[in-house]
Amino acid sequence: MSEKLQNNPFAALFCSVKDAEQFSKQHQDTDPEPLHDIPGSPDNGCEEKTTAFLEDMLLVTTRPGPHAFPRVLLADSDMLTIDTLQFLLFERLLLETPDAHLVGPGDEGREEAGRVEVVMYLSEVYWRCWAARERPLAHVLKQVQGAVITNLATALEQPELYRGQHPDRQFLQILLRGLGQEAAVDDLTCKLIHHLVEQGMTPPPLFDQLITEVAKQLEQCSLMTVNYQLVNILDFYAASPYLATLLTKIPKKVNQDRSGRLFQNTPLGSLLSISCLPKHSTAPFEFFEKPSSQLNQAQALKDTENSIWLAQNAINLRLYKIFFSLLKVSPEAKAGLLTWIESCLEANSGRAGTWHIQGDMRLQDVLFVPDGFMINLGAVDPTYCAAPRVGSNNEVPGAYTGDLGKQTPLVPYQENSSRSYSKKYSFISTCFFLTHRALYLGIQVVLQKLQKLSQELGRLQRDAEETSAQGSPPTEMMSSLLESLTSKYFSIKTAVFEPHMVESLLQFLAASAEWLVQMALCPLDQLSPPTTLLEIKMPLPEDTDTHPFLQCIPEFLVETLTETIIAIPRYSVTLLDSTGGSLVLPHLMSFVVVFMGSPKRMYNPHLRAHLAECLEILLPESGNSSGGLLAGYREQMFTNHPAASQLVTALIHVFVSIEMTGQSVSFEEKFNYRRPMYEVIKFLWESPRHRKKFKELAEESLANMESAKPPLFLRFVNLLMNDATFLLDEGMSYMSQLRESQRERNSAEWLSLPASQREESGRNFTHMSLLARFHNMLGAHTIKTLLLLTKEVRDMEDYKFRPGETVSDICTIYTHLFNSAEFCLAVSGDGRSYTPELFIKAYDVLYRIGRAPLAEELHLVAEMVNEASKALAEEEDIAADAPEEFLDPIMSHLMTDPVILPSSKLTCDRQTIARHLLSDQTDPFNRQPLTMEEVFPDTDLKNKITAWLKQQRALRTKKTQDVELENSIMKK
Repeated sequence: MSEKLQNNPFAALFCSVKDAEQFSKQHQDTDPEPLHDIPGSPDNGCEEKTTAFLEDMLLVTTRPGPHAFPRVLLADSDMLTIDTLQFLLFERLLLETPDAHLVGPGDEGREEAGRVEVVMYLSEVYWRCWAARERPLAHVLKQVQGAVITNLATALEQPELYRGQHPDRQFLQILLRGLGQEAAVDDLTCKLIHHLVEQGMTPPPLFDQLITEVAKQLEQCSLMTVNYQLVNILDFYAASPYLATLLTKIPKKVNQDRSGRLFQNTPLGSLLSISCLPKHSTAPFEFFEKPSSQLNQAQALKDTENSIWLAQNAINLRLYKIFFSLLKVSPEAKAGLLTWIESCLEANSGRAGTWHIQGDMRLQDVLFVPDGFMINLGAVDPTYCAAPRVGSNNEVPGAYTGDLGKQTPLVPYQENSSRSYSKKYSFISTCFFLTHRALYLGIQVVLQKLQKLSQELGRLQRDAEETSAQGSPPTEMMSSLLESLTSKYFSIKTAVFEPHMVESLLQFLAASAEWLVQMALCPLDQLSPPTTLLEIKMPLPEDTDTHPFLQCIPEFLVETLTETIIAIPRYSVTLLDSTGGSLVLPHLMSFVVVFMGSPKRMYNPHLRAHLAECLEILLPESGNSSGGLLAGYREQMFTNHPAASQLVTALIHVFVSIEMTGQSVSFEEKFNYRRPMYEVIKFLWESPRHRKKFKELAEESLANMESAKPPLFLRFVNLLMNDATFLLDEGMSYMSQLRESQRERNSAEWLSLPASQREESGRNFTHMSLLARFHNMLGAHTIKTLLLLTKEVRDMEDYKFRPGETVSDICTIYTHLFNSAEFCLAVSGDGRSYTPELFIKAYDVLYRIGRAPLAEELHLVAEMVNEASKALAEEEDIAADAPEEFLDPIMSHLMTDPVILPSSKLTCDRQTIARHLLSDQTDPFNRQPLTMEEVFPDTDLKNKITAWLKQQRALRTKKTQDVELENSIMKK
């Protein structure tokens, strides 16, 4: 046994191995009896062992010797026992030169015994007790530890007792090295905190100093060099009710300077800022350096990407743990964290502005936290992966805090109505909206930056290719910029598409989409949210008023949802086809159909147009495995989804509404929004179920052609025709300009121009090429959509310029419609674009491109239009002599059904104003709002016109008869 005890590290706590052996024998069969609690115990041997044990823990003695190890001698003091422990420990602490009182041989342990720094000495005493915690003298250890804690608290509260010592600095260094990492340090700190709480004391300043120092050191860490000892300290604080609120202090200067950037310097902010993205705009991107120079580029990029994701996921897990602890540890910490998040988002709300995305990055450094910070905040928000819940304890959907109430709602707030929500918000509501706000200011903003960067990178690559095509290598500056932008692109893309984060994001967005649908389906008279899921029933009710719930929900929820769903397939093709991604699709379909077709549910036409782009994402061919099981699943969703029957109506409604007065969008945006709509229309047309819906809408429009309110499908077709005319005309114009520009570039004079002028001309040429491509492509889409729709009536490649195909499509549309006398009459009456020579030119083009059968059909169309033209010419001859008051003031033709406009009081033809109101619902003379219901017939004028026409036709008939009679007499 002696040999065994010699190898036991705890044997050093006894005076000799013999004493250790004797102690072991005594405690093999019986449990130790507390010596201190037995008054007048006669066991002097046990008292000696207790004294020896205390001497080993405190490294002090009151006995002159001999001693086996160095001890500080407290001469003229009572024997060291549990009763004298507190007094003798304090006496030891007051020694200014304890090393001068050392007794005992050897150098081992001499430094610890003679330690001058009081806090370091007390900590080492505690650690020795911690190492001996399994010993039978546990009650003695507790007494020692209690004495250490008492004296440590005294040293921190009254540092003047120990001149020149700075106890707070000593303890700060101990905590920096061991807190959250060494169990003994954690236990010491916990017991100190417990003692301070019992005494009713607030945290000493050193705990503030510690967390400030942690934040400073974390600011110096990169993603791959994180000092997790510092993160352990944050963990410890978050789990302590006494210290947790120190993590959620809001910088004092935030309200003064209005700078959200200050949150980056807080303890939580310093950890949130750790990302693969730089913390400052002037800092270089750490990863993907010179990607084009990698030998195996694809594999190297993948390896770097995986390394970043692994490191970032580790940070996010620690962040989530800290946030979760703060929410659970105490009500004060929970409120403090939510207030911190809310204040941070409010101070950084300017990140959503266009100028932030397009503006000077150096100014953004001063005002806002970096992109990595906001992405990470969105990734760890407490309710991120949980579906929002509604119930009796959460009766206020759309209730939110801070500046969220100032955000634009889904539908405008009516001033004469009252908002029906509480002033106190549930925890779930607060977390839900703060999460969306974090995503809106984080991921959504970064995705816009990524798209802008992608466009810039594409432009630069085209410039480099053009330079190489001209026989000159790209300049060093161009190559350097290309490498820099590529590195930036891969870094941002990797930061946004970390797999675990994206999976959670999709789950949250799917839950949000379903929640929005449920809010929209609530009856108008229901002022509390549903406790069970409401079923989507078609057709959706056409509400005349908006639900109060939707007046309380900010638009940015939808912006985040749509921008993210649209961006995911753009940068990660297979993600939505994964198992997790496919679960999102039905919820997204419900959301799109419910909100896309009604301004009463979502007023902003921009947002509803974006929903059409989301719908394009859901198309089977948009998936990665077209023709496979997942593509089949998407096709079934378009057919079997409860909201599928409303798809066509909703799509046409949003197509029309982006042109409506009061909801107009810019000219370029309008065509950008409609491009994905053409793809969806094409897909829906191929489905018998949806094609039937197109027919029903067309028949409804035909039956209500003269209705005061223009039918939806009529407005849709009118806009298609207008778009086709404009786009084809603009496309031809740009092609003409490109041809002239190419002629100039091929001339001898081109080389004599200054380099700057050639460069400017080259940029203009590239810009014009993109415009030509845009107009030609959309023009072709519009014509093909018209071609699809007209089928049911009878029962230059670089720039997307295909004149032969376009002429064929237009001619086919004419052959579909020429059996209608109204159509032929309308064509012949279109003085702006119709001449008989156009049919002859089209006839020749069709023969040249091998479309002879179509040319023959077009010849029949030309004959029918020519006949209609003769009849129309006769009517125009009659109208030529009409009084001015009989002519339409807009089109200058003879009115057949004059109506008076209510605001301007002017008269025009009913068909003229009806055509105008299809695309612009205003009075053309004063731009005041106008609908067909508001116009009223000018009966008196109509009667005058009818009488005049009757008179003129009678005169013309008599004149014709007279001429024929005269000719007959002359022949005889």
